[in-house]
Amino acid sequence: MHFLQRACPESSTLSCVPRNVPQVPSLPEEQRQILILGVGNTLYGDDGLGVRVAEELTHQKLPPGVAVEIAAVSGIDLVLRMDGWERVIIIDAVQMGEKPGAWRRFRAEDVRYFAGGQGLSLHETGVAQALELAEALGKLPKEVLIYGVEPERLQISEELSPSVQAVIPEITQHILGELWKRER
Repeated sequence: MHFLQRACPESSTLSCVPRNVPQVPSLPEEQRQILILGVGNTLYGDDGLGVRVAEELTHQKLPPGVAVEIAAVSGIDLVLRMDGWERVIIIDAVQMGEKPGAWRRFRAEDVRYFAGGQGLSLHETGVAQALELAEALGKLPKEVLIYGVEPERLQISEELSPSVQAVIPEITQHILGELWKRER
């Protein structure tokens, strides 16, 4: 089950929608090159992984034309958020049948192949279906990469499991390396 997130009042101890990660496009359309989308729900355990990586990336120096946002609602939101970007990197908790904390980097084509018509994402409209819809509507960016992490714990909780929390620095560094390599 996926819960819609809401902005929390200042006095709240909940980490609903992070304040430091934009909810709307942060760059003018003519400057949009790479969008990093952290997908997930921070109130549902390891499903919040994508949001946590996005939060971490906001504290890093990024190349020009790169924006970091979150998509805290269903996969259909991904179609709208991808529109107008040349390249999109999606970070999400993905059930792949791997050991908890294991992660993989997929291209859009790989997701459709591995999903076999079934979404790999934990969201009611999965990443695979969102990519198919974006393609059908002519909204699919030139390149879409997905960083998927196998969840361990999916239950109402603001905490990530230790195995998933432990991969955040590695995924963050891998994404940063990719971004800066392209910049050269």
